[in-house]
Amino acid sequence: MNSGKLTDLGVMLDRATENIKQHDEHEKNASHGPTIHVPNVGNTLLFAYEQLRNASENIQDHLLFQRAILRFYRRNLSLHSEKAPQRLGHELIIELTQAEYLKNDTVPASTAEKLDKLVMELYATYWLLQKEYKIPRETAQKWTLELLSVKSEQLFNSSIRILSFAHLAHAHFVKRIDISETTADGETVDKNDHQVVLYIAIHQALLKSDTANIRNALLDLYSISVDTLPTFIEFNQKCDVLFELKTTAKVSRLVSRNGAPLRIIRSAFFASQSSLSGVDIKNEAKTLGKLDVQVDEEYEQVKHSLKLGILKSILFLLITKAIIGLVIEIPYDLLVTGSIVILPLAVNLAFPPLFIAITALTFKHPGEVNKTAILDYIKTIVYDIDTVQPPIRPNAAPGRSYVFNTIYILMFLVAFYVLVTRLIALDFNLLQGVIFFIFLSTASFLGYRLTVQIKELELVNTSQGVLALIRDFLYSPFIFIGQRISYRFARMNIIAQILDIVVDLPLKTTLKLIRQWTAFLNNKKDELI
Repeated sequence: MNSGKLTDLGVMLDRATENIKQHDEHEKNASHGPTIHVPNVGNTLLFAYEQLRNASENIQDHLLFQRAILRFYRRNLSLHSEKAPQRLGHELIIELTQAEYLKNDTVPASTAEKLDKLVMELYATYWLLQKEYKIPRETAQKWTLELLSVKSEQLFNSSIRILSFAHLAHAHFVKRIDISETTADGETVDKNDHQVVLYIAIHQALLKSDTANIRNALLDLYSISVDTLPTFIEFNQKCDVLFELKTTAKVSRLVSRNGAPLRIIRSAFFASQSSLSGVDIKNEAKTLGKLDVQVDEEYEQVKHSLKLGILKSILFLLITKAIIGLVIEIPYDLLVTGSIVILPLAVNLAFPPLFIAITALTFKHPGEVNKTAILDYIKTIVYDIDTVQPPIRPNAAPGRSYVFNTIYILMFLVAFYVLVTRLIALDFNLLQGVIFFIFLSTASFLGYRLTVQIKELELVNTSQGVLALIRDFLYSPFIFIGQRISYRFARMNIIAQILDIVVDLPLKTTLKLIRQWTAFLNNKKDELI
């Protein structure tokens, strides 16, 4: 057997995989008792709606489950007047099962009791924060409801893999990234907070965690609970500050730029169906052989994810555009011109999805040279060999040339002028033109975000080709505008709010009443026997 001496990180990786294996075996062998059965009442309708609602979210797929739980709590908890919640744990399990987030007859009845206890604890904390500590309502909701949604999800899906990987990644990067040298201009970060900033950056860059998941992980890491509210408040306030720092964003970009080997390690060792499950890490030849295959699988997975991402982006644009067309464009046309102007409406509907599809043709995937670099890097992480790890790839330096910046601005203005004249020639009015630019910017950003999936597996810079260079050159300003629009949209999410009011609440309330009525009739039948 070809055995290799493990580094400290290699030993940590070996222990982490063994702990995960023992955890899985314990969960498999544990006696969970009776499970909850959910009647098939409106499952198809609710599942179809959830797909539509999730498309409007435009977030990472692994966050959809937690967001569905958060929506449930926002809908069922009284956030303006204090009212004791009643058996929400059981209702949550029913709703998640009907929406096919959970498989029927798999959730132990004891989970509902755990959820009820969790709800009571954090709901009481929500009101204590407002009444005794004068925390604003929005902030109190962020600290408690988001925490409640994450902890509820963890009762269904264990977080051991995510947190074990985050611990390993932190141990790797803490020796390679000096926060004091990465601090953004104009900011000062307390030295005691350097490790927290790095931990947040790792979650953002490698795990795609939102602030709710990061907050929960940090609270657990530092053993802070709602039992000591002053400490809980102080720590959450610090987290809110650290989340918004430019330094945190800068470190996150640096971690992401150097994160390809860690992403492969996560897929190979920490996924629920990991390819190296059962493999002795000390067997260097076999481990590296499996990792070689894993890189190829990741390449294929990225291609598949890109296809799904393109379809999801197109669906998101079509849904958003259709709603804006019905609510704004068509009423505006009828008010101003007395009729619906078809051509601008059709262009605004068709162009953004078409732009996404064309952009996808310029994508270029990493190849064998990149794979070799990743495998060599992983070897230095896991095995004690006489090879120095490659230096950290720095973030791209901002352009300092006034000449280049001036030329770039002028060329963009020319392109902008040509585009405006074409829109005028197509009889676009001011409102239709603004909507066109908003959707062009949004599509540009969504297209760019898709390319990030490719960059995340790059350890060697890949030449994207002439078409990609032209694309990046012409659409960089639109990407920036689209990023700001998407950021604002993510915070406001007007489309999602409309769906919640118009569809979500009536649909789920109706299904709940139908379910209760069915149960009532069944009880009446039993009484007749």
